[in-house]
This record gives sequence, structure tokens and C-alpha cells, in this order.
Amino acid sequence: MKYRNLNLKYALINATFMMLVCATAGYAYNFLSQSGFADGTVGIIITMISLCGLVGQTLSGSLIDNSEKIDEKTFISGAMLVTVALALIMAFIPSGSFLMIPVVILAFTAAAIGLPFFNSMAFIYEKDGQKINYGLGRGVGSAAYAVGSSLLGQLWGWQGKTVLPYYVAVFALLTFFLVRLMPVPEGPAADVPEAEEKTSSNMSYGEFFRKYRQIILIVVSMVLLYFGHMLINTYIAKVISNIIGEEAAAVSGAVESIQGTALFIQAMVELPTMFLFSQILQKVSINRLMIFAAVMFAVKHILTWMCGSTVMLYGVMVLQMLGYAVLVPGSVYFANEAVSPQDRNKGQAVMGVTMTIGGLLASSVGGQLYQAMSTSNVLMIGAAASVLGAVLMFIGISRMEK
Repeated sequence: MKYRNLNLKYALINATFMMLVCATAGYAYNFLSQSGFADGTVGIIITMISLCGLVGQTLSGSLIDNSEKIDEKTFISGAMLVTVALALIMAFIPSGSFLMIPVVILAFTAAAIGLPFFNSMAFIYEKDGQKINYGLGRGVGSAAYAVGSSLLGQLWGWQGKTVLPYYVAVFALLTFFLVRLMPVPEGPAADVPEAEEKTSSNMSYGEFFRKYRQIILIVVSMVLLYFGHMLINTYIAKVISNIIGEEAAAVSGAVESIQGTALFIQAMVELPTMFLFSQILQKVSINRLMIFAAVMFAVKHILTWMCGSTVMLYGVMVLQMLGYAVLVPGSVYFANEAVSPQDRNKGQAVMGVTMTIGGLLASSVGGQLYQAMSTSNVLMIGAAASVLGAVLMFIGISRMEK
């Protein structure tokens, strides 16, 4: 009885969490730049968010694996409560105040730090004989991201940047309550010899990569792909301003309106891929899907670089369904198959950290690049990184298969 509507609960958690993430990931640049910070400073702040996320996800993966009291559910719940408190504090800090910097960094880090453990939650019930349709849950999350992006864009045009802290607090609180509704698995741990389980659970990340050295090239590839992706998504307001012109972009809410529509399209087209991912896996191997996704990432980023109109930008966003929408669930299944059950959280954390590192590089380099050169040249750099990532993915998968 306690597993009743398990897939529905997991899907709803993904929905509220992704509506939260769409604000912290999609509108961070808008919020900070409109709070009086220059592009270079914004880049540093977003870099710190990514860096804190990188360290936090890495350490928390080991913490959850080694702790008998802290599991995925407890960790995510705590992170959401911290997010609510910091978002409410952020709402009352004056624009331009340097106090805004640490509060934003901590709030946005807490909001996103649990991402790899949402993925782990899709598999922890297998020991009780329960199955969660990860693709379905992630697809619902993508739909929610789309709705949240559009909603926040419209609210922004109406109320300005002041709406963001309250939006973050509301959806962090909803995520907290839904996570608490998830049942605690009661089944025995995976069948692993006691000595092996102890050694693996205490394994450092250096030991992890020595044990699974075949995935290192895959990790590097994903970092490059996410670098190109985040160089666009983090600074999408700059991309839109470049397309419509500075004069049009100066109109209040003009960029956010287009941004909301673009992010809505980008997230909505993920739905067919996410919903059907389990069926796709029955027809195509996870290795082939990883290569395909990498190639489509590169194609999308090249076309974004060449984009000359808002309509073309909307069209390019459709390619999200063949790149990001394949790589995100694909990397989760890839990690689940490539590592032993006792190393599950470390494996998922490593896959999740690739996006964090890509975002870290994009924010640290991107803020300076956008301030020092034209948007077109920055997008060219992102496209080149994505092409290299696709090549490395092909080489890495080929080596694994050999």
C-alpha cells in the first residue's frame, strides 16, 4: 500500500523541483544583472554557485553512501528548507548590496545540490521490487520546466526581478513536502559481499576513477558538451539581446518575454523523448544514444551561433529533444549500468557533476568573454567545445566497447 502511486509521486517531485531549477538556472543572469552587477561580476557569482554545487554534490554523494541516518530523501528535504529560508532573506536585500552575493550563492546552490540524488531515488526502490519510470518522471519535469520558464517570464514582465525570490521559496517548499511523501524502502541492500561493500562505500573519488577509468573520457566529453550548453543557457539574455538589438532589448521585460518563450519551447520538446526513453532503450543501446545525443548537442550549438532572428532561435530550441533530452536520462542509465550497485550514488554524482563543471567553466569564462568580445565570437567558442565533446564521446564509447 505504501508504494501506491509511486510513479505519480516521483513525477510530481520532478515537476516542482524543475520549476524551481528553471528560476535559479534560467534567470540567474537576469536577476543579478538587474540587481546592479556588471557582466564580469555576474560571471564570478554564477561561477561560485557552480563551484559550491560541484563541491557540495561531490561531498554529499560520499556522505549519503557512508551514512546510516542520511539518505537521499533526508538530504533533499534539508536542502529545500535551506533554499526557502535563503530565498526569503534574498527578497529583502536591497539591489546592489554586496550582501546579495553570498545569499544568492548559497540559495541557488542549495536549490540545485540535490539533483543527482533525485536520479538515485529512481532506482533505490528496486531492492523492494518496485520500478520507477525515470523517463516519465523526467519528462514531467521537463514540462514543468517549460511552464515555469514561461510563467516566470510573464511574471517578470509584470513585477520585475522582485518576483524571483518568492517564486524560488514557493517551489522549494512544495518540493520539500512532496519529497516527504515518498516512502522509505525496506528491502535488503543489494547482494554484495560484506568486505566488498565496505571497501566500495569508503572509496574516494580518486579510487572511483581508477576502478572505472573507462568512463573518464565520457566525463570529459559531457563537461565540454554542457560547457557549450550552459554558455548559451546561462547567458541566454545576452544571446537574445544580440538577436533583437540593444535598443529593443532595452525595453523593460522584452528580453524576458522572448526568453520565457524560448525556454518554454526548449523544455516542451523534451517531453516525447523523456516519456518514451524506456521504449527507446529497448530498441537502441545506451552507448549509441550517448553518441547521438553528443552529435545533436554540437549541431544545436553551431546553429545557435549562426542564429539571426527570433524565429530561428525558436526553431533551434526544438533540437533540445535530440540532444539534451537524450543525454540527461541517458547518462543516468549509463551510470547505473557502468558502475557497481554499491557505488551508485558516487556514479550518479559524477554524472551530475559533469553538468556542474560545465556550468562552472561556462560561468567563469563566459562572464569575462561576453564582457570582452562580441556575443557571436563567444557562441563560436561554445560551438567548437561542443564539437570536441562529440568527438570525445565517440572515441570514449568506442574504447569501452572494445
